[in-house]
Amino acid sequence: MISNQPLLIAVVDVPQNFSSGDYYYRTYSPGLAMSREENVFVVSISRLHPKLDEVVKHSDILILNDICDSDMLPVIAERKRLGIPTFFEIADDMNGLQPWNPVYNFYKNEENIRLIYKLANYCDGLQFSVPELQKLYGTLNTNKRVFTNQLISVSSIKEKQYDNNLTIGWGGSHGHLDDINTVVKPLIDWVLSRSDVKLHLMCSKPIFDLFNSMPKNRIRYFSTGSIDDYYNFLSTIDVGIAPLNDTPFNRSRSDVKFLEYAVSGVVPVLADIAPYKDTVINGRTGFLYKNVLELTKKLNYLANNREIIKNVSKQARDYVISCRHQVDHNTERLSFYLKDLKTRNKSADLFNKWSCFPGALLEGRFLILSNTEFEKQLFEGLILMQEPEKNSHAVKCFKKGSNIEPDNYLPYLYQSQISKDPVSVLLKAIHIQPHSIKAYILLGDQYARLGKIIEAFNTYNKAATIFSEYDIPFSRSGDLLMRLGKEKEAKYLYKMAAEKRFTLP
Repeated sequence: MISNQPLLIAVVDVPQNFSSGDYYYRTYSPGLAMSREENVFVVSISRLHPKLDEVVKHSDILILNDICDSDMLPVIAERKRLGIPTFFEIADDMNGLQPWNPVYNFYKNEENIRLIYKLANYCDGLQFSVPELQKLYGTLNTNKRVFTNQLISVSSIKEKQYDNNLTIGWGGSHGHLDDINTVVKPLIDWVLSRSDVKLHLMCSKPIFDLFNSMPKNRIRYFSTGSIDDYYNFLSTIDVGIAPLNDTPFNRSRSDVKFLEYAVSGVVPVLADIAPYKDTVINGRTGFLYKNVLELTKKLNYLANNREIIKNVSKQARDYVISCRHQVDHNTERLSFYLKDLKTRNKSADLFNKWSCFPGALLEGRFLILSNTEFEKQLFEGLILMQEPEKNSHAVKCFKKGSNIEPDNYLPYLYQSQISKDPVSVLLKAIHIQPHSIKAYILLGDQYARLGKIIEAFNTYNKAATIFSEYDIPFSRSGDLLMRLGKEKEAKYLYKMAAEKRFTLP
């Protein structure tokens, strides 16, 4: 499958916690598995990392995980010219986010959604984490594949005894607040109806507070932590539940909760919706329930039949060990990536150089370029700027970032959005990175606000020159012409912009 010539794969993620479950299953697990193939080198890097340009330039295969950045368009174009492919991953239903989700407003912006569609369409291939996402977004690219979550390693577990108390548990993110709220009262009532059952929860404090009516000796709280902390939590429970309301976003989740329960010897009792219904063999590798009443009935059945728990937990674990091991799926992944590779950069020797970067974590031929102080300052600034009263603190973070990496344009790009003099800040960004479509568009917006129509028009034109197939510079220029009363010319540009968009049928 892999020739004697080294293959260098780079995976670019949005800024995130490198110990999170999302990162573990979508980047770490497949990356580490592929790096175990002979001559395969894999680098994991954040969009904010100061060495991103160098890594992207020299990688044979580039994978963009949910990246929404117009400055990636000319990068993909250059890679196409050189015959080295780029792939895009959609891991969540961006149109189904809950209003309280931290990125809800970002994806409510139509331009951001259109940009993701453009990137997904323009890349050489598109990958998904679950079949449901392919149903929703598969038309964005003719070359597509579903790579479901797998396990990278399987640890031995202690044989459990089910003679006395039974422990029911759930662990998850705060994003499951609504899902858990649906089952709180019936679950509490059921646990309290039996003297031989306890409840363990690993969750946010607001979720745990939903259970504050339970006696302290019947419930135990575990604070959220790393993926290792989560697996340690699973060792304390016998039966794991997975409440999920039947919503578009939930139907596009992965079945990773089932994998985690099963490999830990925990019997899964899961909502009977898309993530689980196609994986679980009801009554053999887990249990599915359609409503809250059925959930408590299944739990009661298990509490009364401890031998069933033992048998089902073994069958579930046997299934994931034999069928859901990440290394066994390397051929599928690498074949998908390699079929469009026409040339190689012959740059795997750079891997050793990158392994010496600050924050580098090396595991064989898998390299994680974890967050340096530069990324931390930028990420903190991006968080702070969401609250106007904290803008001055955000500016300080961006300035610290520019002091750390004076030749990186991102601190100026982000600072411009809250600066008192955005034009001068954006001009600095463009001086450092003259191919930044985003910087030119933001600069054009500022000129337009100042009534400098000619300067704005020229700036949007520069963005269009960098990458002529992106719609925003054309629609912005159309807006300018409308302001000048040139309706016919404006409509022509609007038409050009519409032709450059990719929309779902």
